[in-house]
Amino acid sequence: MIEDLTAFYSKAALNMKRSEIRELLKVTRQPNIISFAGGLPDPQTFPLKDLEDISCLLLREKGDIALQYGPTEGEALLREEIAKWIFHEKASIKPENILITAGSQQGLDIVSKIFLDPNDILVMELPTYIGGLQAFTAYRAKMIGIPQDDEGMRIDLLEKALARLAKRNKKPKFIYVIPDFQNPSGVTMSLERRKSFLQIAYQYKVPILEDSPYRDLRFAGKNVPAIYELDTQNHVIVLGTFSKLLCPGLRMAWIMAPAEWMDQMVVAKQGMDLCSPTYTQLLVAEYLRRGLLPKQIAKIRRLYSKKLEAMLKALEQHMPEGVKWSKPEGGLFLWVELPEKMSANDLFPKAIESKVAYVVGSAFHCNGKGQNTMRLNFSYPTEQQIAEGIHRLAQMLKENM
Repeated sequence: MIEDLTAFYSKAALNMKRSEIRELLKVTRQPNIISFAGGLPDPQTFPLKDLEDISCLLLREKGDIALQYGPTEGEALLREEIAKWIFHEKASIKPENILITAGSQQGLDIVSKIFLDPNDILVMELPTYIGGLQAFTAYRAKMIGIPQDDEGMRIDLLEKALARLAKRNKKPKFIYVIPDFQNPSGVTMSLERRKSFLQIAYQYKVPILEDSPYRDLRFAGKNVPAIYELDTQNHVIVLGTFSKLLCPGLRMAWIMAPAEWMDQMVVAKQGMDLCSPTYTQLLVAEYLRRGLLPKQIAKIRRLYSKKLEAMLKALEQHMPEGVKWSKPEGGLFLWVELPEKMSANDLFPKAIESKVAYVVGSAFHCNGKGQNTMRLNFSYPTEQQIAEGIHRLAQMLKENM
């Protein structure tokens, strides 16, 4: 009998870590807990009737195709519809620049797989998306975090970091950013910051990985061009998804990349799953072809804007002095900063005792810091739950300050 089964794991497997959010979601299923932890869409937004109608038609008229294997790149119909959808932002995007993936997380894994060797360097925002950290850690990358301010990643600090690396003859494999309603901070990178960001990337010849799951969920303020829209030198790879616009259970997302990189991405995906599900691809393609997405997005914006307003109002009303929070104009999240000496990690069990949950901010830091921060989600709980949950959270903080 084998005594130590872990002795057979690869170094990559030993380097993998469980998602703190996925683990926290188990705790938040306890009765009567109001959870601000997950990034779950509100099920009220799921277009059930439209998907039911399309499903019946699809199985009746194209069942032999919909239930069969498909091309690794993705169904041509879906790739064409996605290209049309983003045509208004960048007309040069063609279907051949698009690879269909099973959620953006697979996109992160594919990009990591083809770009990262152990000890390769990559740069990211501080804080950043925990799923990105998980993917990059699995490939044993060395991560450098660049702090944000209210306009996004600080370009002065990014330039200093890249200059220091250049002096050592080091170059990051890419810079990972979520420029619109960032997860977890809710911050949106300003237009001037995006332009400067691109120029720095051009100067140091570093590709950009633009993760864009929330871009269409703007509730207020002026729209800002995507980084890939401003790109003139084929420096940008984009991750897009329907998880926040339709429903996450479809697991429909895409990578958009220059043709020179796309072929290698296809090869990487072939080794993962051969192809994404044909059925859900054709389902989403028909949904897009019918022009249903703009109305769906408008519905989500109306609902989530009210929830964000409710959370901001409750924070203003209940939070003790010394607690700060972001004021996003869209997305699913906002960011809370406690006084420096307080630890959201240590307070989490007390929050659970108070029947409220959040995600600890340290989970979003590649450098292990951020213990005095937390992420709150406003898309899933009701307005009533938001008001009560923030009251519970604020009361717990007051008792421990």
